[in-house]
Formats: sequence, structure tokens, C-alpha cells
Amino acid sequence: MTDTFVQYMIRIVSITYCYDKEMDLRQLKYLAALGEHKSFTAAAAALHVAQPAVSTTIARLERQAGVELFDRTARSLTEAGRSLAARGTRAIAELDAASAELAEFKGLEAGSIRIGAIHWLAPFDLAAALGRFHARHPEITIALVENDAPAMLDQLLVGELDLVIHNVSSDTVRPKTGRAVLVSEPIMLAIPRDHEWQHRKRVSLAEIATQRMVAFRTGSAYRRHLDDAFSQRGLNPVVSLESSDMLAVRNLVAQRLGVALLPQSLIGGGDDVVAIPTDPLTREVVLVWRVDHIPSPAASALRKLLVRLPPAPLRDG
Repeated sequence: MTDTFVQYMIRIVSITYCYDKEMDLRQLKYLAALGEHKSFTAAAAALHVAQPAVSTTIARLERQAGVELFDRTARSLTEAGRSLAARGTRAIAELDAASAELAEFKGLEAGSIRIGAIHWLAPFDLAAALGRFHARHPEITIALVENDAPAMLDQLLVGELDLVIHNVSSDTVRPKTGRAVLVSEPIMLAIPRDHEWQHRKRVSLAEIATQRMVAFRTGSAYRRHLDDAFSQRGLNPVVSLESSDMLAVRNLVAQRLGVALLPQSLIGGGDDVVAIPTDPLTREVVLVWRVDHIPSPAASALRKLLVRLPPAPLRDG
């Protein structure tokens, strides 16, 4: 019996014992649903039970707790109710995860992984990595979510995702997480081939701020990283066009609609766009996981594969 297995069993027994003494998990599920839906009727509908069952359960839970958990007038959980619902939700998630993880100890023959990733990961090839993992473990289900880095990291911390891959920026730092760098590459100025700067050896951010810029969309970690670089230098560039597609940003530059700061791997060595070094800026893509949580065997195996997989070589700029 492995140490990891023993830790799972201790966690299950501890949580179950704690809640069986005074309350059961069903009560906590009902409380969480009541907090989300704001009424006994709506909560009962979401839980697919009769409304009196929810009312009776919550009333019994309040007697056991000795405090009011739901304000019937304001139709919202009290502070005590919110605290208990949050802890109960985490406990239920832990028990559900532990149950699934114990099943996965059958040699990774079953299970699931939830991974969040930003859209543009090149030169890291996530599709190839997932394909390799699937070939080794065909019975494991992989769910892939694409979203902004801050949103996915929040999902990671509450247990909705097992792993997250994202660009590094000032708003992607989270406590109790570990990370490994998958991609590290310079960010360069992209200009159309016939731009007046095409023969320059270097262009400063101060100079770039005087140009019309094409940028990746606001809200992304990559955009925040660039905005911070300008802000730290007291610069306020004019962004004339935005896109949620990094490749589209490059193509807009090629059509002479502005200049852009792009990863070296994206600019490439085409005839339509020129890459010029600027002030030192680096794009880092990292794999992130929780360190306060025992990962499932499947998530642990995928993490090891992703960290060991080398990125594709950068194209010449």
C-alpha cells in the first residue's frame, strides 16, 4: 500500500467523521443550492427534490448548528450560512475527488483530467502532448477548457480544473500553486516589411508608444504583461485595433494597420512582417497546479508528461 493511498484514506475518514457527528453531506448540498438559487422552491427544483424536503433539512441543520443560516426575509444566506456552505462545498468536492482518485489507482485504467489552457500556446504543442497521453492511457477522459488565465486559475484553486497552462503576467500569481515553464521566448516588435524602421537593429518601447498599435485583447494575461511594461516606463501607447486571435494581430500588421509586440515564434520569418528587438521583454508560458491538494494519478501523470515535453524550435525571425 503506497503512502499516497494512505493519505487518501486518512482524508476520506477525517472529512466523513467530522460531518457525520452533527450533519450530513446532503444537508450541506441543500444549503449550497439554497445559497445559489435564493429560494427553497428554486433550490428544490435544482436538486430534483420536493420543496418541503429542502425546508425541513435546512431547518434541522440550523437547529444543529445553533445559528440562522438562511435569512428568509432577505432571501440570502447569512454570514454563518455562507461560511458553512463554502466549507461544505469544498468537503463534498474533496470526497468526490477522493472517490474518483481511488478508482484511478487501478493502473490509470480509468478517470478524468480537466485542463485549462489559453488559446495560443505555440511553440508548445498541447495537442501533440494530449495525443501522446491518450495513446498511453486511452481510458482516461480529458476535458479541455479555454479561457483567460485569471479565470482558469480561480477554477484551479476551487478544484474545477486539475492543471492550467497560461502566459505569465502580474495578475496570474496565485498562492499555494506550483508551476513549470513550458515556453520562454523573447517578445519582439512586428512591423510591415516596408515600414520606415525595417532596417533598425532595435526599437525602444518609448518609440513604439508613438505608433498606432495592434494588440491582443484586453483582459488576457499577455496583454496585461505588455500594458505593465509600458506603464512601468510611464508610457501610454495608442491601440487602434484589438483581436482575440494572436495570429490575426500578426496579419493586421502585415496589412499595415499598425505595429505590434508579438512572441518571436509567431512573427516567424515570412516576407510580410519584420521582427525587430526591443526593450527586454519575455513571454513565458507555464503549467500550474495546486500544491495544497493531492493530484489524481491521471493528473500527476499528465503533468509529468507536459513538463518533460520539449517545445517546438523557434522559427528564425
